[in-house]
Amino acid sequence: MAHDNITLLTTAHDAIAAKKRAKHAQIKEIVFDDDARRTFLTGFHKRKTARREQAKKKAQLREKQERLETRREHRRALAERTARNAAEVERACGAFAEVDGDDWAGVSSEPEGMEAEYEGEEQLATVTVVQDFDLTTLLHGPPPTRGPVPAVDKGEGGKEEVKRTRRKKTTKVKYETKAARRAEQRRQRARRTEKAERAR
Repeated sequence: MAHDNITLLTTAHDAIAAKKRAKHAQIKEIVFDDDARRTFLTGFHKRKTARREQAKKKAQLREKQERLETRREHRRALAERTARNAAEVERACGAFAEVDGDDWAGVSSEPEGMEAEYEGEEQLATVTVVQDFDLTTLLHGPPPTRGPVPAVDKGEGGKEEVKRTRRKKTTKVKYETKAARRAEQRRQRARRTEKAERAR
């Protein structure tokens, strides 16, 4: 019990010692800086606009990041779709090759198809078209025919007659001169005023 009594009696000493320490740490003189006070008091609007600008910049940066992310996702999806389409084309081409049953017998000595020669100043190129490649006919089959093709009339000597269609002449727009436009405006204005006077 004595211990409790001592602690009770010495708590006041601890409080007094704390007050003395606070007095020693206390600032003896307070000096107001009028410029700092003025900038603080007048800077509310400036700080508020700065916060708004900062928030706007953050929002723009966030939107830019989102746009970049959506572009990345779009590119990734496009690459996947391209890979799928390429695989489908390969499967389709492979299926047609299997159906044809053509075994490659090596390079033939005689060229097949149409040959064309292109000659430059120093070079001569011979192009042989072996097979026209049309992917849509491979994938979807030949296009549907539109019925019987009309026979071409042959004139004298077995030559085909080619009917030429005449192009319609474009009508030239004739623009009025400035003086003519003004005269027309005056005439129309005079007619309007005449009609207005008659209506009275």
